[in-house]
Amino acid sequence: MKKLVITTVADPMMGMLWETWPTMRQLETHYGEQLEFKFLSGQLVKNVYDLVDQNVRQRFGDRVALNQYWVRLMQIYLQEEQIGNMPIYMGGNERLFDEHHLFSVPLNQGLLAIADDQQPRLDQVLYEMQYDTVINNLQTNDIKYLTTLAQRFGLGAEKFKARYNSATIKQKLDNSEQARQQLQIDQLPAYLLTYQGKTFVVKGLPKYEDWQKLIQQVTNGAITERTVKFDTATLAAFLNKHPHISQLELQTAFDVNEQAITDALATDDLESQRVKGTIFYRKKG
Repeated sequence: MKKLVITTVADPMMGMLWETWPTMRQLETHYGEQLEFKFLSGQLVKNVYDLVDQNVRQRFGDRVALNQYWVRLMQIYLQEEQIGNMPIYMGGNERLFDEHHLFSVPLNQGLLAIADDQQPRLDQVLYEMQYDTVINNLQTNDIKYLTTLAQRFGLGAEKFKARYNSATIKQKLDNSEQARQQLQIDQLPAYLLTYQGKTFVVKGLPKYEDWQKLIQQVTNGAITERTVKFDTATLAAFLNKHPHISQLELQTAFDVNEQAITDALATDDLESQRVKGTIFYRKKG
């Protein structure tokens, strides 16, 4: 079967990436195995001091400059919620950046270490990182958090730290940066569409209708949408693949309304939590 590979180039800290989950779920169900999804680390913040107001930093010091930047970043996150209606909270718990946490690189490093080249696992780890960043407001670039997350995925602390600090992971991060430079990707998120040996770069945040056109153009109509089934077996398989997911994503994936999802999951043994306008479901265990 001919496949189109869609590689998302982004940083796990990004609110804009969080907002694309409904569209990605819709692509997954509507095109099925004709699409393959991959992820390329974006490493957005190499040093947060490059992003603060340098005049404020010079006059009042690092802490004041970081506080000012964090307020601005929280506002950006909250504005991004409007992109896809995936809920975002900010300011309720820990801040992402402080004098001891200056980079987003640990998120990317931790993601690769925990996922260990397993794409379904990478997708799940990425989702948890994003949820903990924009909903739980945890300091997800902290090694203690990343170690705990690794243990949630069955990876012991010592094995995780060995992977995290390995030359292999550092080389993967370097390769990601080289790929970004070669492809002239200067904004995130971006997407790489690879079909039959040719790769195209897509910048910005395509809506589903834009993706339909892109897929048609890149594959010359060889890859088309399929009929989406919504039944118990299909939903169960989808939840096995995505054990933590929002009602909004499920609605979009299966073209059904909120009540249909509520009814379909009424008898399932799932944890649920309402966050603003949607409910997040999580498989137990």
